Amino acid sequence: MDLISSRTIELTKLGMDGLMDRQHAISSNIANVMTPDYQRKEVAFESQLSEIIEREDLKDYIKGQNSIEYIPPNVDVFTGEIHKYRTPTLQEKAYLMSNTMDDYKPQYVTDTFSGSNIDGNNVELEREMMDLAKTGTQFLVLSNLEKKQFSELSTVIRGQ
Repeated sequence: MDLISSRTIELTKLGMDGLMDRQHAISSNIANVMTPDYQRKEVAFESQLSEIIEREDLKDYIKGQNSIEYIPPNVDVFTGEIHKYRTPTLQEKAYLMSNTMDDYKPQYVTDTFSGSNIDGNNVELEREMMDLAKTGTQFLVLSNLEKKQFSELSTVIRGQ
């Protein structure tokens, strides 16, 4: 495992980026609560994060299969190397080399399903304030998780 770019740190960063975008959308909704015909915005990113986690789990599974599955030793005719473990296929190697986090981009979505006021605006201030508090709490949880990861990394570096 690479300590500097651990999976937890990368995923919490992506989650925090998505939550920041959500905070911006909520702030925009609150700022436009009195704007006629304004349609509230939402940010969706959780399904993308779940997909990234599934892809990373598959990578871990492939790595595990290639390090655990024992095959009786055989000698490579060309290099003379002795292979004791299963060699990944070309597709597995390509998949392991791919960056599953490159395509991550939180999606801004216009909420057209909420009921509108007489002026066509569908922002409910109470709902936005609850979403703001929920998003802030989620951000705090992720930042504490990342803080813990960096604290552990710092402990390893100091050798304590």
